[in-house]
Amino acid sequence: MVVVFYFAAFFVATEFALVQTRKSALESALEAGKGNRRKLQTALKMVQNLNEYLSTTQVGVTLAGIILGWIGEGTIEILIVDALRIAPISETGLHAIGAILGVMLLTYLEVVLTEIVPKNLSIDMPMKMMMLVVTPLHYFHILFYPFVWLLNVSAAAIIHLFGLRPASESNDVLTQAEILRLSRNAVTGGMLDKNDLLYMQRAFDFNDKIAKDIMVDRTSLEVVDITDSVKTVINYYLRQGFSRFPVVANNDKDKILGYVYIYDLIRQAQVDDRILVSKLLRTIITVPEVTPIQGLLQQMIQKQTPIVVVLDEYGGTSGIVTDKDIYEELFGVVKDEIDNVSSEYILKNADGSYKISGKTTLYDFERFFRTKNKNFDESESVTIAGYLLENYKVKRDDVITIGQFDLKVVDLNHNYIDWLEVRRHAASPDEQNAPQDKPAEINGQK
Repeated sequence: MVVVFYFAAFFVATEFALVQTRKSALESALEAGKGNRRKLQTALKMVQNLNEYLSTTQVGVTLAGIILGWIGEGTIEILIVDALRIAPISETGLHAIGAILGVMLLTYLEVVLTEIVPKNLSIDMPMKMMMLVVTPLHYFHILFYPFVWLLNVSAAAIIHLFGLRPASESNDVLTQAEILRLSRNAVTGGMLDKNDLLYMQRAFDFNDKIAKDIMVDRTSLEVVDITDSVKTVINYYLRQGFSRFPVVANNDKDKILGYVYIYDLIRQAQVDDRILVSKLLRTIITVPEVTPIQGLLQQMIQKQTPIVVVLDEYGGTSGIVTDKDIYEELFGVVKDEIDNVSSEYILKNADGSYKISGKTTLYDFERFFRTKNKNFDESESVTIAGYLLENYKVKRDDVITIGQFDLKVVDLNHNYIDWLEVRRHAASPDEQNAPQDKPAEINGQK
């Protein structure tokens, strides 16, 4: 009977190992050269023909169950009856009690030893169990093949009577939602990095978006006119910060003729900055609003252009898309030199004040608040904390006024200012007339 228990447990473990072992895991192990190559190839064949080999395990489980029920109940009943003969119970009563207890005990042993334990082992370590059972299963499959073939043909015929098609391993294809759900489980289980999941989600979203979804709208579009000189556009660049500008005719955004690149303008300015930008015009391509991002990126690579014009259904300019807009769909916001200071250093509070790190450079402070302070230029300090410590004797909760700004020391650690609270008050007439450095807002037109 012990042997029958073993075979029943073996077939249950094999069944769950087949179901739990992923085809991709076996293929990865083969490519990496890990484990016994012959066993891995046999296991891969079994997983690829899952229905056939599951039928073999089901035949084994059924046969083991029948044999256990045939010899197990009687054997356990005899043992129980012999143990209870010391009790003053009639022979009929002993056999009745023995039969009931025999069924209960056999059921318990069968469920625990041949179902739950092997099932849990196969679920916890499917690859290891698969490597243990693959060779015996191969020979059992050969032994049971005629019976397995008969069962599969009979089952397929019955399924056809219901107007259905038998399940096929080739139909086991996951949807995007299922892939993401499995990936989230892998992140929870520590088998996948959460950033990998994030990029996977963005990649799926990337394929579903069109040019209109990521473009810079025409209302936010900064352009220059075809009659502008190189000097004029360079001055505009210094105010706005964009390295590329669409060039239009008659200041009409529906008449985009091309674009100019700041490098070309600066190089030309070394020779003659009075020349018109029409002499430095680069070709720009146009695409409809409904162009998929994937196709848009391929066109930009093929045409070697970092900027395209998006046209609406009437042929007018709807907006522009740059290579940066596309990259940000996959990698998130990518800040560069023209963008505002990172929120890691400057945070806006609900009451309108700002929490600023002492590590913020003086230049970034001026750039963020669009101000200019002559004292900053004369200081040898680089950061706002260094400037305050250089010029003031500060302690926690001190408020220092610099121009339009009240700077409160909120976090002083080992004589270093970690964080400040900054409030801006109304500017004096002198401050209002002072020159301002205006940094560029983010609009993807780098």
